Amino acid sequence: MTTESAAVTVVDPKGFILGAMGVVLMCCMDAVVRALGAELTTFQIVFVRMYGAAIWLCAWIALTRADWPKLARFRRHLLRGAMLLVVATLFFYAASHLPLAICTALAMTAPVYVTVLAALFFKEPIAPRGIIALGLGLLGSAAIVFGGKVVVLNGANDLLAWGSAVLAPLVYATTLVVMKHHSKDEGAAAMSLGQSLVAGTLALPLALFGAIPELTPALSWQVPLVGFLGAMGYLFFINGLQRLPVSVFAILDYTALIWASLLGFIFYSELPGAQVWVGGALIITACVLTAQSVPKPAPAPAAPPP
Repeated sequence: MTTESAAVTVVDPKGFILGAMGVVLMCCMDAVVRALGAELTTFQIVFVRMYGAAIWLCAWIALTRADWPKLARFRRHLLRGAMLLVVATLFFYAASHLPLAICTALAMTAPVYVTVLAALFFKEPIAPRGIIALGLGLLGSAAIVFGGKVVVLNGANDLLAWGSAVLAPLVYATTLVVMKHHSKDEGAAAMSLGQSLVAGTLALPLALFGAIPELTPALSWQVPLVGFLGAMGYLFFINGLQRLPVSVFAILDYTALIWASLLGFIFYSELPGAQVWVGGALIITACVLTAQSVPKPAPAPAAPPP
């Protein structure tokens, strides 16, 4: 009798928990950003987010005795930090003026753009599924943007808020491609600390243009919380990704739409319309096709017989 054994993907429980916590913490950070938008300008939010994260990351590196950022890599930190400043400005502006579920759903198109940009800049091969995924991602984004009427909050300009939400994942995808190219330079904490310090420093003069608000009881805990959630969420996110297959981690990442919808409903009474779920489904399908379109590395040649 012949027995065929199917390959089974073993999921690391610790990696699953870390990845899930990372996704939840990042969604919680977006919810706090949404609250800060009523009190601070977008550049002020970027500043407190980046420097707040830097403080927590310094404590993390000191406690875990991890590596600090390398001065020799300053130019690379400067490049990533500048790009991170643009990403954070676009996303935080959108998150301050649009429902969380919409910003999260549009942000999920980033992996699709990453595949296309990697093919353009690093000549990485892209399968036909990747082209289909790009089309589905764009279709899902269009369904969310044009599929229903959404009230824009905090007196924002409608076009500017929507434009920021659409452009943020594209710029973020470009940043991810650069981070991938720099991924072997340093550890996750060192890279995150270096680029956070650069982004916060670049945001400081822009933050000073706005009126400095009084430190209200709400701001006294929201400001340090946004930095903590950003720093810890990123570390959990990266550690979960290192322990899980990409296909499993992608499923966790897709739950961000559910968490964002839940947080938006609980804290801000935001109820996503049908266009968000339809567009989100198209974007998730695009991400699945993107993951399948990445070619697997060729197997190592067999050793010659003795």
